[in-house]
Amino acid sequence: MIGFRAGISIAIAAVLCVALAVVGWGARSAAERTIVPEILAKAESVGRSAASLVEVAYGAGIPLDRMVGVPAYFADLRAANREFALIRMTAPDGREIARSGPAAGMAAAPVVHVAAASRSGVPIADIAVTVDPSVISEEVGGVLIDVAFIGVVSLLIALELVALVIGTSGIAALSALEDRLRALAKGRLALHEGGAETRARELVAPIDRQMSDLAARHAAARAAAARAGDAEALAQLDQVSRRTGLGAVTTPECQAAVAVRPALFLFMLAEELTRPFLPRFAQGLAAGDGAIGPDMAASLPIVAFMAVVALCQIPFAALSERMGRRPGFLIGALLAACGYALSASTGDYTLFLAARVATAVGYALVFVSAQGHVVDYSAGSARTTALAVFVRAIMVASLCGPPIGGVIADRLGPQAAFFLAAGLAIVALGVAALTLPAARHAVKGAGLSWRDLKDAARAPRLMALLVGCAFPAKLLLAALCFLLVPLQLQALGYSSAAIGRFQMIYPILMVVLVPVFAAMADRMAARAGFVVLGGLVAGAGALALPLFPGVLVIALALVLLGIGQSMSIASQSALVADSASATGGRSAGVLGLFRLVERSGNAAGPAAAGALLASIGFASAGAALGAVVVAGAALYALAGRGALRPGAAASASASEGGAL
Repeated sequence: MIGFRAGISIAIAAVLCVALAVVGWGARSAAERTIVPEILAKAESVGRSAASLVEVAYGAGIPLDRMVGVPAYFADLRAANREFALIRMTAPDGREIARSGPAAGMAAAPVVHVAAASRSGVPIADIAVTVDPSVISEEVGGVLIDVAFIGVVSLLIALELVALVIGTSGIAALSALEDRLRALAKGRLALHEGGAETRARELVAPIDRQMSDLAARHAAARAAAARAGDAEALAQLDQVSRRTGLGAVTTPECQAAVAVRPALFLFMLAEELTRPFLPRFAQGLAAGDGAIGPDMAASLPIVAFMAVVALCQIPFAALSERMGRRPGFLIGALLAACGYALSASTGDYTLFLAARVATAVGYALVFVSAQGHVVDYSAGSARTTALAVFVRAIMVASLCGPPIGGVIADRLGPQAAFFLAAGLAIVALGVAALTLPAARHAVKGAGLSWRDLKDAARAPRLMALLVGCAFPAKLLLAALCFLLVPLQLQALGYSSAAIGRFQMIYPILMVVLVPVFAAMADRMAARAGFVVLGGLVAGAGALALPLFPGVLVIALALVLLGIGQSMSIASQSALVADSASATGGRSAGVLGLFRLVERSGNAAGPAAAGALLASIGFASAGAALGAVVVAGAALYALAGRGALRPGAAASASASEGGAL
């Protein structure tokens, strides 16, 4: 049976797919109508410039066939304009005077002719610029690729924001009705709690009345059988109760716990927009400052952001609890929006660093407030489900943000992308103000202290796992995905949009493969083995970078990184949860230490990558960091730390926090 929420998602997907197909067809037609005339106009402009030089030389008394440097000049024009396959200059009698480029295969290619004339108007030469047809096809194809990726991303965003469109109370009503219909389809007649304080009460009231009447009649029949001493009737009635759940009460999933999802998704999407172009943008701001190299200039804003997020996790957890989750989210989103706006407005590198720090403070406050909200409004098995929804929102944002940000940076400039990020943060603020419940203030924050983390470090086998696997995994992820790959692709001539598409590889694999490998690790009772194997696979991709330089090995490294971390991430969280449960009252400290170590790896990755990039280059820097991951996994395996018992598989999953 397809549920109401799944049905709504399918309907939205179908409508959007049709709309995107129409948009794609229109985009192709528009591209063909606009790109070809623009290229031909550019060819005419270049031809006119060359003809002017010929006219000046001819006017100075230099015969046409005695002009020197013409082929070299044409070659320079072709080198600067890859759209031009052939440039020729011919005399009025048809003799070829100079040329650059092959004529083979250009018979059907568009040609722009520009005449050079003497002062009296007599034609002296013809400049013919032949446009490469493959470049036209490539330009049109690039537009279609951008449209296709934006279409896919738009579909994901639409599905993510279904709850926002319908409204939290609407989702609660649909969930209540769906829960009851699913139970009836399975022959379950239990009563369902919840829905009394929402519009679901009217929607599900007829079903609940029938279930209450059946439960009352069953109870009355059982009481009568008990009074009559009819043991056979009592046994049959009890069997009916066990089979159908008559008289039992089912507690549904708390929808308030996942009410934060639309706002969180929009906020995380804002930061993900900046991933493809941020290193290049930072390099441009620091270009006039000789005190800092380009590689370090690209890494410092990322390092500052990651370090601030890591350091703020612990104190902000208590602060968010004291002030309330809703105010914490709103203040953090406002602070981040100001940081994005300042990033777009400033041309000073130091101010840009300050803007990234402000954004990081807001990001950290939003993250801990959203996570705290989920924990506050969920319990038991419902908490695991709610935390999974929380993590999926972040992962989908990391999937959608880079391609959109790359296209905007290419078409409108990085400043426009930063302003869009600021706008998304403000929209997230507004959505949170509308959907999050009133704040619950705590007199004393129950947040973690540094002493809690120190005590948690004594948990058995924990530090080997954190130092050998958790820290290196985030070190490589942040270094490779956020700094090294964008800078290398930029050096290879790829646009921000293309870089954004490359950055989709990791989150796609994570979304698809994490549940698969988590189930396999549980079924095989081999979580430690999956953690070690995942580290070896992820590190192997980076180690291959110096062997086969090029874009294909970069893609391979990202694929192996995604596969490796998909193998290890859920099992790693489960092993941490096992250590947490073994510490008794220090479980919160263990999970807090886990998050802190991961965030520290995020901050150290770009710093190490920036230093290595400046000294040994991209491939060697990636291989060095890959070696750290492989060595950490091997040491963890050799230390015999994989003997932890299976269990507590999902309780730490929310610590991943998506790409961060």
